[in-house]
Amino acid sequence: MIVKESCRYVRSYSELEGLQRAHTLCYSARRTETGIVLELALEEGGVRSAHRALCPSENFPRAMRLMKYLYENGVGAEQWLDVLSDYGQQFVKLPTLKTTQTAQIAEPGCRFVAFV
Repeated sequence: MIVKESCRYVRSYSELEGLQRAHTLCYSARRTETGIVLELALEEGGVRSAHRALCPSENFPRAMRLMKYLYENGVGAEQWLDVLSDYGQQFVKLPTLKTTQTAQIAEPGCRFVAFV
């Protein structure tokens, strides 16, 4: 039996003239053959930047809680790796992926999906 685990938390921010641009942050984790890929994706103005890190695969529930913490506290791409380090999470930083085509992001909230 193959079990695939993933979680995703999405937060949208509105345009506030002079204060912030409209943007969306998507926090996700998924188990792969090489470990758990954590991703913080920023979508703004039609550009998507996916900041990623690879963690050991032994504790997916811990990775899920960590991504929920980042989501609930609105941690941005500039600080998220510092939070991982402060939490004692081992990781290897993966290259940032940038695309100009905005990926479909779900409505604000969270989802946990376990595929069997």
